[in-house]
Amino acid sequence: MSETPDSPVSPAPEKGVADILAEAFQLYRTHAKPLLVTCALLFVPASIIKSLALAAILGPTVALASAADPTAVLAGGLSVYLFGLLGTLVTAFFLYGIIVPLTNGALTISVADRVLGGNAEWREVWMLLFRRLGKLLSAVIPAALLVALGFVFFFIPGLVLGLLFAFVSPVVLIEGIGGRAALERSVALVRSDWLRVTLLVLVFGVLRGVAQLLASALIPSSAIFASSLFGDLITMVLLPVPVLGMVLLYFDVRRKRDSFTPDNLRADLDALKGA
Repeated sequence: MSETPDSPVSPAPEKGVADILAEAFQLYRTHAKPLLVTCALLFVPASIIKSLALAAILGPTVALASAADPTAVLAGGLSVYLFGLLGTLVTAFFLYGIIVPLTNGALTISVADRVLGGNAEWREVWMLLFRRLGKLLSAVIPAALLVALGFVFFFIPGLVLGLLFAFVSPVVLIEGIGGRAALERSVALVRSDWLRVTLLVLVFGVLRGVAQLLASALIPSSAIFASSLFGDLITMVLLPVPVLGMVLLYFDVRRKRDSFTPDNLRADLDALKGA
């Protein structure tokens, strides 16, 4: 009887977005406390600063909108628009351009550690991030500027750039690439699997919208600081699910594109710890 050669092992099937989100939710549910503390360490103080700045910028628009004199309202229309534009720029650049990517970076390290069976706490996670903080900022700040400008100019370019830069934090922290190279690498990875990335970005957008609706329902819009801060805190509680999903998707895209394995991830994490 002749022996048949072993058939090649077929690669694992591509994960659907629903599967990735379910895995992310389970990971969040299992490690909710350390993940929330990891987020809150930077997100909460940054949100307070952002909300204060937003209140200072948009405060005049609220006073103008409540003015009894229609002539004053009409004359101040341009000022209202410019203040609103500035508020959008501050929010897009500071919170979503800088703070969220840094928080995503910390969660990237936490996910990588837990995927490999570790249990790193928030202190270790942030200390590891600080080892590549220079590289991370060299990629995050240019990305934030481009995304913020994209939101100001007709909004759509900001959405497209935010999508293309979705993998910047994992690229820097897992692959050790910084600056322009990290941006180009993120763009290449996203373009290779743009549909799944887009769907996950939409999930984040929906969750952010839910947070804003809850904030506006419970707090009057005239209370700019309280409304902004409360919306951000709700966002922070929901944030880990799409972020963990994005990191898990990054691993899956690299598995499909680069034959990325848990052994590769372990080697990358060891390199970060030894950096």
